[in-house]
Amino acid sequence: MSINNNETHKFVNLSHALLSIIVYNLKDNIDKICFSLVCKRWFDNRNRYLLFDSNNLYCIDKDSSRITLSSFRSLIYESISQKKQCSMLVSSQHRDIGIYDHIVDLDSIESIDEIDQNIVKASMSIYLQYGVDKSDKLFTRLYDLIGKSNVTSIEECRTLKHRIPTNITSLSFEHFFNEPLFKGCFPPNLKKLKLHGNFNQVIEVGVLPDTLESFEIFTLSQILEPGVLPTSLKVFKILDLAPDNYLKVGSLPPNLEEFVHHGRDIYIDSNVLPNSLIKLHNAPVSWMMSIKNLENLRSLNFTCPGIIPNSVNNLFIQDRRDDIVIPEGILPDSVQNIKLSQVLFPTTTKMVDNISFKGYRDNKSCIRKLDDQYYIVFGYNNNKFIASLFHKSMFLDRVNVVKILLDKKR
Repeated sequence: MSINNNETHKFVNLSHALLSIIVYNLKDNIDKICFSLVCKRWFDNRNRYLLFDSNNLYCIDKDSSRITLSSFRSLIYESISQKKQCSMLVSSQHRDIGIYDHIVDLDSIESIDEIDQNIVKASMSIYLQYGVDKSDKLFTRLYDLIGKSNVTSIEECRTLKHRIPTNITSLSFEHFFNEPLFKGCFPPNLKKLKLHGNFNQVIEVGVLPDTLESFEIFTLSQILEPGVLPTSLKVFKILDLAPDNYLKVGSLPPNLEEFVHHGRDIYIDSNVLPNSLIKLHNAPVSWMMSIKNLENLRSLNFTCPGIIPNSVNNLFIQDRRDDIVIPEGILPDSVQNIKLSQVLFPTTTKMVDNISFKGYRDNKSCIRKLDDQYYIVFGYNNNKFIASLFHKSMFLDRVNVVKILLDKKR
């Protein structure tokens, strides 16, 4: 791998302060690495301007053996040590699935006076196992601590039996949650809500708070009567199933900006989709007559797109099958970025510059082309951090790629 030595160029000789500002505004950590490799000066002085986005790094990975990018190891450590918004996993066992900054044993909750002020997200382990009496006591204590902390998000919530603290603005429930919802069950300032997995209860008008801005549900089990979704809602996603006739005129609130349909071809009235929509995903082609009147729409995704236009640079494949085959000639030369919803390596003769994966529980990673010989892999897969450099020969065997990404024995 070679690094350009063009030290006379004005852009190359920018001050470290200005370089720091530029790098800070790069959203993806792998972009920050590639930026530092533009020339020898930037690489040699990387410690003077470069820090990684700690939102996608976790304190628990400070000693990860999978950080083989030795030139950036100290910067990764420093970025993690400066992290100000951390996550916490509440657990009763050591075998946990997920990536977090801190793990707190539920038994220790009784002896804790306060939650660290840097912790803003708390997650409940899927392995929490206690008797009813002890569980009630510990969760009452836990929620009391959360209510006095800077925590604003609870993930994998198991029940509504314990009143959720009023400072929570983001709430997601665990896979097996299926309790009836009622008015007042949610915190008064809730902005984000996720109901995934087995939930199939009917949601009555007035149950969702009028502060809610984002709502994700895996399976919708009812007709959406007008008023069920609050007028404050901006993002609404149905990830799996819904009744064929679930949408009426007025079902979708007038200020909705993003709508993810479950993908099935159903009939809708021409006035169902609000003109406020900016993004519409998984829409059937039969909706085209309604869609053409949406004046504010900027992003559109169909379930059966057909041929990929030559203008497409970024391709998102939302396919969860075990094998993805892209036939010869389907992928135009314009496509340089492929995004996948799980760690699969698509079968294609064309290798693009960037492949990104976004899986379950904040697992995000990227494969980025550096030059004709080398690629960088950076991020989280299978709940494990990886930061490594690989030769292009790695990609000759797509099965081997997946094994490396998932840290499986080869």
